[in-house]
Amino acid sequence: MTLPDIGVILDLSGKVAVVTGGAEGIGAAIATYLGAAGASVVIADRNIAGATVLASSLVESGARAMALEFDVADEASITTMFAEVASVLGRLDILVNNAAIQNRAYLFDTDADLWDRVQRINARGPFLCVREAARIMRAAGRGGRIINISSIGSVHPVMVGLTAYNGSKAAVNAITRNAALELASDGITVNAILPGGVATDGAARTPGSPVGGRAIAPPIMTRGVEPGDIAAMALFLAGSGAAIITGQTLTVDAGFTLG
Repeated sequence: MTLPDIGVILDLSGKVAVVTGGAEGIGAAIATYLGAAGASVVIADRNIAGATVLASSLVESGARAMALEFDVADEASITTMFAEVASVLGRLDILVNNAAIQNRAYLFDTDADLWDRVQRINARGPFLCVREAARIMRAAGRGGRIINISSIGSVHPVMVGLTAYNGSKAAVNAITRNAALELASDGITVNAILPGGVATDGAARTPGSPVGGRAIAPPIMTRGVEPGDIAAMALFLAGSGAAIITGQTLTVDAGFTLG
């Protein structure tokens, strides 16, 4: 028998990928993995300086990458960014919706302004990105991959102060499933990754109530979740091995939700 070429499953040569919030943390790991697999990666972030540094580093390492300034809270910024990707690179095959905030406040301290800001960035923004990416993918007729970064908090509360955040990520799960249903006939898959707690610089800078609750418990496995664990799942979902996986919420949490 002839053995299958397993490398093909992770080969993204010729593909164009957009990673929102890709300047650091989980987004940077995802951009790096996709670039290593051969994709041309667009790092879209408000932190254009950080995005530019990462893009330059990837290019120096032999990958193809560029940085674009982008604000997930601004619809005009979103539409402009996707239009520029289509114009400059000529296609879009993969979207990773990673940009988000985790501003924390205890339930009785969560005012409407905080709630609205979190929903605008974490739910409305990803919805608009899915819409714009799907328009480009559908018009091209080549299918595509949309990967939304959600959270285990969307299905099980793990710490205090995240009512607004977890509500926004539950919305991301619903957007994922409904978009998957509508886009299936176009060959566009839509899935969500639900990370457990990941220690990143962005998480450390998060304003609001102190971390407390189950989030401070040790992981069930021998280590916690790292950005590369999320990036590896995103890489798989972006490749040919995940061609018929759609509408799924896939947990990467070191067994945290088993406890």
